[in-house]
Amino acid sequence: MNRVAGLACGALLLAGCATSEPGQPTQSSRPARTPVVRSIAVSPAEYVTMASSASLYVIKASELIVAREGGSSLANSARRFASDQQGVGGQLNLAGRRLNLLPPATLNADHQAMLDALAGSADPAATYVTQLDALLPQLAAFHRQYQRYGTSPTLRPVAVMAAPVFERESVELRRLKAR
Repeated sequence: MNRVAGLACGALLLAGCATSEPGQPTQSSRPARTPVVRSIAVSPAEYVTMASSASLYVIKASELIVAREGGSSLANSARRFASDQQGVGGQLNLAGRRLNLLPPATLNADHQAMLDALAGSADPAATYVTQLDALLPQLAAFHRQYQRYGTSPTLRPVAVMAAPVFERESVELRRLKAR
């Protein structure tokens, strides 16, 4: 190491050991800064499993609403949601197959519980709206996170495509609620 670099390193080390003036807080007495969590990384397999279950839940829940609500504006939106999610599921299936990660054809326990609650609800339209109102923004954020931090370049384009779909559905659902 050259002499100037050695002096600079030594000065930095000594500066870190220096004591503060009386009455001034020391480095150790300052509150620790909480690190910012930027992402919760999920593996490609976890992404495929969660995204598949979410899309499948929206499809099945929407089909149930279409069957019960007929030609209502909610049923029309549910038809679009199911169609949108079939597209998301198709892209996920295609990308997953390229990675030898076949999306499961079943719902995870949370999504199955939501579908069961919807099927047994005395007011399925209200339950559907409530469930999707909570779920769609979470799913949009989930896909945005994978878009930014996902480790699979094969799956990131699926996340790029899926996030706006969930965001658009969330906006449409809020418009329905406002009526």
